[in-house]
Amino acid sequence: MALENCVITDGFAATKSGRIHYREAGTGAPLILLHSNGCSAHEYEDVIAHLAKTRRVIAWDMPGHGDSEPLMKHWSIPDYADAVVDLMDALGIDRASVAGSSVGGTICVDLGVRYAARFDWLFLVETPIRSLQDWLDGWPGIDINFGVPSQTFEQIAQRFRKLTPAKLTRWNCDRNKAGSKTMVGVMWALRDYDVLANLAAIKGKPAVIYGDVGPTIAGAAHFERLLPDAPSITLADCGHFPMADDPEAFATALNSILT
Repeated sequence: MALENCVITDGFAATKSGRIHYREAGTGAPLILLHSNGCSAHEYEDVIAHLAKTRRVIAWDMPGHGDSEPLMKHWSIPDYADAVVDLMDALGIDRASVAGSSVGGTICVDLGVRYAARFDWLFLVETPIRSLQDWLDGWPGIDINFGVPSQTFEQIAQRFRKLTPAKLTRWNCDRNKAGSKTMVGVMWALRDYDVLANLAAIKGKPAVIYGDVGPTIAGAAHFERLLPDAPSITLADCGHFPMADDPEAFATALNSILT
């Protein structure tokens, strides 16, 4: 499938976790993509065509984000993981690989603990590990970052290899769809989830992907200690959003392990 011939379709699934919007392309073994906080399936816009050459690629809008149903209460990381499985059930998918970025990676951790039989590879992309003290020290900045949905070009330009006006518009569109309450709630879910204990309990097949200038590579030693057999790939000149910084390299990294 040539990139220019890739057709991405939109769908909605009625699930126990509410109405979930997703974008889909390709055929073959399923690969589910989970985006980061405040974003949507569009985070993988430039990656889907690369991956859909050999796979059925499904990128969701996590509940409370994008065009999925809004949240009426606080959700935990296990709640979001349950929703991934609910989406799979609604789409008739018994087993899949899954790649999650940032909070999406933390959701992958929980899937690997509680639903390992439903998954092949679990890609933990730019997945944060913070101590309680890290959370406490950084919380004022987190509250401001996610408490105000719209951001300026200058505020986020350093987070991407090459920010464009179109990407800024998409960024702010997605953040406003999610809203500050949901985004801050996601951060509380991350803060309340013991990712270190759950990394040690993963029963699936995890793989780890970093951007070499992203914030989570600082926790690499934890992944190496707790997941000593997990493949690990560091993408050059990529930050916290490697799928946007270098879509082809990101897809190649996943495919090198999937195939």
